[in-house]
Amino acid sequence: MIFKKIKSIKSKIFLSYSAISIVGVLFFNAMLYYSAKIDYHEDTIKALKSISRDVIVDDIENKNLKNSMKFASHKYKFSIDNVYIQARYKGKIVLKSTNMKNLEFPRDNFLQDSSIVEKKFKNISRDNFIIYTTKVHRNRDYILQIATTTKAQDTELKEIIYKMMIGDPIIIFLILIILYKMLQDLLKPMNTMIKTARDISVTDLEKRIPYNDNGDEFAQLAKTFNNMLSRLQTSFDQVKRFSWDASHQLKTPLTSMRLQTDIALKTDRSNEEYRAVLKSVNNEIVYLQNMINNLFLLAQMDDEIIKQNFKQIDLDTTLMNTIEEFVLIANKKGVSLDIKEIEHTEIYAQETLISILCSNLIDNAIKYTPSGKQISIELKNNKLTIKDEGIGIEEKNLKVIFDRFFRTETGILKGVKGFGLGLSMVKIIADIHDAVISVESKIGVGTKIQIQFSAFKIT
Repeated sequence: MIFKKIKSIKSKIFLSYSAISIVGVLFFNAMLYYSAKIDYHEDTIKALKSISRDVIVDDIENKNLKNSMKFASHKYKFSIDNVYIQARYKGKIVLKSTNMKNLEFPRDNFLQDSSIVEKKFKNISRDNFIIYTTKVHRNRDYILQIATTTKAQDTELKEIIYKMMIGDPIIIFLILIILYKMLQDLLKPMNTMIKTARDISVTDLEKRIPYNDNGDEFAQLAKTFNNMLSRLQTSFDQVKRFSWDASHQLKTPLTSMRLQTDIALKTDRSNEEYRAVLKSVNNEIVYLQNMINNLFLLAQMDDEIIKQNFKQIDLDTTLMNTIEEFVLIANKKGVSLDIKEIEHTEIYAQETLISILCSNLIDNAIKYTPSGKQISIELKNNKLTIKDEGIGIEEKNLKVIFDRFFRTETGILKGVKGFGLGLSMVKIIADIHDAVISVESKIGVGTKIQIQFSAFKIT
């Protein structure tokens, strides 16, 4: 219940791993303690067995202990302390160590060759006795019992517990410090992300979350968040540009229509004059409709969504279909379309947008090419080339011809109609398809626009 009330992920992880660490340390100590206890017990039994062999050789074998009890002085050095020795012959005690004058091990129904028992003799010692009982092989009537107390073993185990009681808090404290430091370093990217996200606003979408691209989950999260911010920024910029462009471009024709209707309404006029005003207003409405359609198309161009609809298309077929649509328009203006080599070209693209790209390029070339001149069109090596003999573009304007609503002063002076959106759409569509645009132009000579598409590859 308390754990659920904690809000901080850092605190939850710290508490969880702290509990796991403490349990782990305690479990390890318990295993160490019981392992040491087992080792001490086994070493004691080995020592007792070793002593029994010495006693059998030195005090029992070839000795006449059948009729009287003998106290052994133990002339050899034992490997453990507090050794007690007792031997029975046909149930009668015949051998005792000097420290057993007031002690007698009980007689058990002993059927096996050897056994290990642990008993307590309260009148002798507070500690338990470990008693090893065995039969003497050369004389099965002899039963030898070698024992020792658990005092030394218990002392060593208590020492281990004492060390654990001192060492465990230190170890656990160090583990907690290291864990806290690791969590700080581990969650630092998340804290940075939180701080950056709080600082980001609609007017400041250019900020991005800094991260080390080491492939971990935080790097992936930061990268995903930055990609999301990029898409949001693109969408917001599109909306902002659309709003600004629309308000800027709609103002002039609307003002013109307002002035014409105001003047027409001030005094009575003839039918012809009214018809002239209505025709002028109608032209402005058509202009506005076309411009609004183009603006909406630009605003809806989302790279990610469009790329999901990419497919293999024949660029040469799309280009030829577009050229057919402009043959009559070119002939009407007296401009000839010179179709040079058109290679079969497959690209990975959105067919409708490619058709718009080709239409805008050809339409733009026809608009700025005087009567009697020609436009050459070529498609070779995945490169579309459209070269006109038009009025040309000044060198200073070559960098801005793809900006929205940009129109050359020469074109405006010569009365070329347009919105300044055609080449802007061409640039956006080319960028979506990772195509590269190059422009060459000279005043009075003409303009050549080339678009290099990526070759379609079968995967």
